[in-house]
Amino acid sequence: MCLAGVALVALGVLCIINPGATLLSLAWVIALLFFLGGCAQMGFWAKARVVMPNSGLVFFSALLQILLGIMMLCIPEPTMIALPFIFAFWLLYEGINMAFVSLDIKTVGFRKWWILCCIGVIAAAFGVCCLVYPNVSAETIAWLVGLGIIIDGVGYWVRVALINKVEKRLAGLANRFHKAVKEIEDVNWEEV
Repeated sequence: MCLAGVALVALGVLCIINPGATLLSLAWVIALLFFLGGCAQMGFWAKARVVMPNSGLVFFSALLQILLGIMMLCIPEPTMIALPFIFAFWLLYEGINMAFVSLDIKTVGFRKWWILCCIGVIAAAFGVCCLVYPNVSAETIAWLVGLGIIIDGVGYWVRVALINKVEKRLAGLANRFHKAVKEIEDVNWEEV
């Protein structure tokens, strides 16, 4: 687990240092998800077509997903280029949505509605920034992926530390148990 933690932290640092490779890797993961999702849907169609004779759209959707997945696996660059814009639009939408939700929360009577509104405005502004400067969006994605992987690696180290702590406690309990058993064995039961 310690070695896995070290490897994950190193991978996270590499993701942050090399955002282009991170986006390319994400593009491949998305392509693979499309392909596997299409295969799963095709399997569903194969079983369900007997019960659902009008399931042609399921077949067509599965076929499109499989073909799109294969195309994205063979040519991942368009997906890689689109990711920063997808991220920017998502941030913009979520920020605007959060700001409007905060106004609804205000009408209900919550006094700290403005905190959610400020977070929404900041997120929307960052989304606009990412649209204007897609390289910022690409680097942000790489940072988020890298930090996520680093946090996972640190989590492995924490698990190792906790396991060691539990092992020490169990060893202490086992020693006390052995001492208690030894004391019971040492008692001369004939005198008692």
